[in-house]
Amino acid sequence: MSTLVALGMFVGLVGGATPAAGSLPPVTSVENTISWAVKRLINVERALHGLPQVFMDKQLRVSARRHNVAMARADEMSHQVAGEPWFGRRFQLAGYYWTWAGENIGWNSDITQSGVMLLQRIMYNEKPPNDGHRLNILNRHYRNVGVDVYIDKTNHKIWLTTDFGHRN
Repeated sequence: MSTLVALGMFVGLVGGATPAAGSLPPVTSVENTISWAVKRLINVERALHGLPQVFMDKQLRVSARRHNVAMARADEMSHQVAGEPWFGRRFQLAGYYWTWAGENIGWNSDITQSGVMLLQRIMYNEKPPNDGHRLNILNRHYRNVGVDVYIDKTNHKIWLTTDFGHRN
């Protein structure tokens, strides 16, 4: 069985509509379990470099969920799909006001925890000059993370959005 993997990254320093919280599919127990596994792996990766752990943030998770659902609905991997604000504004719309912000996104056709963990390992193992995901993972400024995994049965993909931040 072949597996398709796609990745994207964006980082930002100091409009449009986003799916309303009520219109979002609820996070399943499988999606939640995988999201927390990714967060734990991020902290292992950060610890290998003497960096402090990041803490899961509810507001960043909402932002990540909204973005995963928007990407799935458009069947497009982008940091800003049509009708959606840029990621920094999405954070604010979820109630997270930041001084440092970044986002890693990806999808895999292997709709399992292993498929998502592969995405995370690929991002961490990037080499310069194409190492934007790794730079987000290892950014010393980040204190919070919102990891969301969305199982997209329509497009047969599992979407991963990891939103990183440091509050104002």
